[in-house]
Amino acid sequence: MPRIDPETVNKILDTADIVDVVSDFVKLRRSGANYKGLCPFHNERTPSFSVNRARNICKCFSCGKGGSPVNFIMEHEQLSYQEALRYLARKYNIEIVEKELTDEERAAQNTREAMLAVNEFALSHFEKNLLSTSEGRDLALAYLRHRGISDAMIERFHLGYAIDKGNELITAAASAGFKEKYLVETGLAVESDRDGRRSVYDRFRGRVIFPIHSISGRVIAFGGRTMRSDKSIAKYVNSPESVVYRKNLELYGLYQAKSAIARKDRAILVEGYLDVVSMHQAGIDNVVASSGTSLTEGQIRALRRFTTNVTLIYDADPAGIKASLRGINLLLGEGLNVKVLLLPPGEDPDSFAQSHMPAEVEQYLAANQVDIIAFMADIMMRDVSPNDPTAKAKVINEILRTVAFVDDPVTLQEYISGLSRILSVPEDVLLGQLRLFRAKRQEEAAKNAQRARARESVAEIMPAEDAAVADEKAAVADETPLLKLDSNRLRPYEEMLMRYIVRYGLLYITDIADEDGNIRPGTVFDLIDSELSLDGLSMTYSPYAKTYQAVKELRNGSWASDRARHMAETEAECARRLEQARENIRNTAGSIAQAEAMEREAQTAVDRFKSEALNDFDAGYCQLHLANSADDEVRNTANALLVERYTLSRIYSKQENVETEQDQLHVLVPRAIFELRNAILSDMLAELSGQLAALNPAQADEALEIMKKIGEYKELQRELVKILGERIILPRS
Repeated sequence: MPRIDPETVNKILDTADIVDVVSDFVKLRRSGANYKGLCPFHNERTPSFSVNRARNICKCFSCGKGGSPVNFIMEHEQLSYQEALRYLARKYNIEIVEKELTDEERAAQNTREAMLAVNEFALSHFEKNLLSTSEGRDLALAYLRHRGISDAMIERFHLGYAIDKGNELITAAASAGFKEKYLVETGLAVESDRDGRRSVYDRFRGRVIFPIHSISGRVIAFGGRTMRSDKSIAKYVNSPESVVYRKNLELYGLYQAKSAIARKDRAILVEGYLDVVSMHQAGIDNVVASSGTSLTEGQIRALRRFTTNVTLIYDADPAGIKASLRGINLLLGEGLNVKVLLLPPGEDPDSFAQSHMPAEVEQYLAANQVDIIAFMADIMMRDVSPNDPTAKAKVINEILRTVAFVDDPVTLQEYISGLSRILSVPEDVLLGQLRLFRAKRQEEAAKNAQRARARESVAEIMPAEDAAVADEKAAVADETPLLKLDSNRLRPYEEMLMRYIVRYGLLYITDIADEDGNIRPGTVFDLIDSELSLDGLSMTYSPYAKTYQAVKELRNGSWASDRARHMAETEAECARRLEQARENIRNTAGSIAQAEAMEREAQTAVDRFKSEALNDFDAGYCQLHLANSADDEVRNTANALLVERYTLSRIYSKQENVETEQDQLHVLVPRAIFELRNAILSDMLAELSGQLAALNPAQADEALEIMKKIGEYKELQRELVKILGERIILPRS
């Protein structure tokens, strides 16, 4: 799909009104400064869905869904970012101007579209083979009937059949005008070069076809199951990776299941194609498959677009379960809530769905899902003898290594409490070991990031042939001691700074001196960025770090030109207003003195309008672009930071001299910076105290050095506490 021109995107974002957009799906009523209604994302009787026109966002305070107009449409209609923009453009009759592509981009797009077109042709061809040829009906359709697959599911998943001839598809595609090279590039055909003779043949011949769709419904790949009983032939063959298909980003059945996943707020993960089809046939329509491969971060992030709750279905094979548990760390590391369902012995999802009524399948799913950590403990402890403490310790450590991937402190505590009961180990022992694993994980992540930065910085100034030197310098950088900052503990302080950045990032706050001593106007973001850079600090929480970088790109990119354009439009409007006021003065002023007084009043009003217009533009620029970002993580982070559960009542908002958060930024932002510094100093002092306690009496010199550092840090902390105390704002009397 061609990309929409940036100017058109801005026009859509500027035009879309959140109340107007949400009202198409939800009956809203006025509630103070906001609007309220029943949430469209889950069933409820009491309205908890709040819409704020001033910030142009919505939020359900029960299920947490909402966001900007673009985000709302993406969530509600299950559309991609570009599709949501086109939806809003149609709603507001905005003509879509697509970006002028370079020759290289146009060639790449043409190749991609040609490959998708040949996939669509193949899909239609395979479907026709299944239903309209004797070979397809006698072999493939009979097989699907034998497996209990209904006509409705054949149609829903576009199942098909590839005729068992070497080049049947190639010949049909050539007759339809498709080039052979696109058949090869999509993997529908395979090139062979034997004895110097080139040949091309169909990849999927003699197989039942399972098409793989993208989230938007385009056919991007195929899986094929052989109809032969020959053991030397692979049972399943899949399309290779290509321009249109990246296996590590796709899940089979996600296109068909995405609406149900969002509606039920849960995804069920199975392994095979027929597992998915049979479960959907049984009425469990929120099921997807990893197609026999290990789960990847890309696949997990695709699921996160629709839910944070995942259920894994396993058969009763202990060896298979233990092997698959290794991928759980990825799910937990991405912040998903994971449950596990163990099927009865001898059953897999396909056979279980086929042998039970839909209501029975639903009931079994609801009654037998268990938490992943409890499940791991149960499975892994089955083979451990009560008299083997070494084996038990090994299992406990393996489970804790998995728990270390959980970042939410409440969830962590629940896991530790549960494991303590299951394993009969005191909570404080488990917590102590968990801290070690979490520290190792964070240290390894920091080292990897440092290694990447070192290589990037060296690569910028060194030629490619000096890669060995770059690796050596990166290795030296790895040995640099790293400060172990607790991301979970610092997150509330980082959140406050990010809240000010997202809400007011490009609003003027104070003048700032640059490296050359020149004074320039500084925005909220400039002040925070300069202060953090001064201390060599950055956001430790990944979504905040990514959003922070997005603001920096806006600050150094489109903001200046957009602001200049807005200023020109504002000045033109000011000139129009002033001329209109002067025309009124000429028609109504009774004397020169009165005319001069009216002129001064008109000029003051126009100046105030100009100041407020530019202020509103600067204050809202980050909100507009971040809350509607094409990046899912940035958009969701920004929307979460923009939402306010409580707003000032209209009675108080009508009163004069009520200071808003924006009015107090000159106090609030520096205070938030100092509070983050103070929290970091506390972490540093705790680490140094731990190092001091670990020394033995013979290490007197090291102890003195650490004590000196502790003294320096405590002095800094006293200064910060003094500043924080001075900046406390007392309520007005």
